[in-house]
Amino acid sequence: MEFGIIGSSVWQQNLPLLESLTLDREDKIEKLHQLKAKLEISELIYLATCNRVEFIYASTGRFSNSEIFHRLLDFFFSGGKKINFFPNDFYQYSGRDAITHLFRTVSSLESLVMGEAQIAGQFKSAYVEAIESGLAGPFLSKLADQALNVAKKIKRETEIGKGAQSMASLAFSELEAHLKDRRDATIALIGAGEMTLKFAKYINKAGLGNVLFVNRSHDKAEKLADEFGGRAAALNDFLLAPVAMQAIVSATASPTPIFNVDFLNRLDSTESQILCIDMAIPRDFAGEYLADDRVRLVDIPYLKARSNGNLRKKFLETSKANEILKQSVHRFLTDRMEISIKPIFQESYNESI
Repeated sequence: MEFGIIGSSVWQQNLPLLESLTLDREDKIEKLHQLKAKLEISELIYLATCNRVEFIYASTGRFSNSEIFHRLLDFFFSGGKKINFFPNDFYQYSGRDAITHLFRTVSSLESLVMGEAQIAGQFKSAYVEAIESGLAGPFLSKLADQALNVAKKIKRETEIGKGAQSMASLAFSELEAHLKDRRDATIALIGAGEMTLKFAKYINKAGLGNVLFVNRSHDKAEKLADEFGGRAAALNDFLLAPVAMQAIVSATASPTPIFNVDFLNRLDSTESQILCIDMAIPRDFAGEYLADDRVRLVDIPYLKARSNGNLRKKFLETSKANEILKQSVHRFLTDRMEISIKPIFQESYNESI
């Protein structure tokens, strides 16, 4: 059984590609079964977060990893669907490299905020869903269990996760500090992706203010407003006639900034400084927002700098984590080797008898 991973993440900076690879919740399982049949693989786990999409698979070797990759591209982008991407917008791993990458990912060593605990829970949910829906079987089950055990070991034996928060939680803490428990505040959430859903849940849980959901599709915005409470607006209308608000949180897949100087000039001048949180890669807010006193811009580089803390300490803990990970990969491969050659020794022994 051969093991491989095909994926893309925010590190590749192609959010339209990530969006295209993200399956709708309503028909996700059906689509994944179709993909599994198209790739002619034995097992599949689909991991999709706001930062990455990965297809973790096991195959009998009928097709090479390169052929499986091209079949995956055909599945998502055949039929005239247009999206710009380059070969290096994807990453591909197989064998030892794939196992190492999976262990690193689940242990949050590949996360924007190293040490955050959210990714382990997201992977566990994806793994359980794959098992329950018949997409994955014993091989990926064993590998997934080992990946989660490695993540626990690294968390237990290092301090890499000490004080670590996700990008979303760091950004939300900025929002809370800006609003200072103001319950009548209006917060515009731009987009309809995973990050928007997280902020909607955070705001509801904290009872922080009134949410205005904004999306290119008014129907999608209305759907979110019905689910979480609040109002809905189409993006074009919002850009041309912005409402009075205290904060904007944007996480879209736009290849160019959607908030420019013209939008700044349309903002209500009677409002105090507006907090603009940019969770998009590429940026949703133009560079001019960094120097304009009417707004305060919080973006991913700012949040990443906030999360770094004591860099020397993080380097030391990362070294410890990498050593644990290296030993874990070696142990997993050794165990697999012993399992695979055990029948050969048994057969030889029987023949000798």
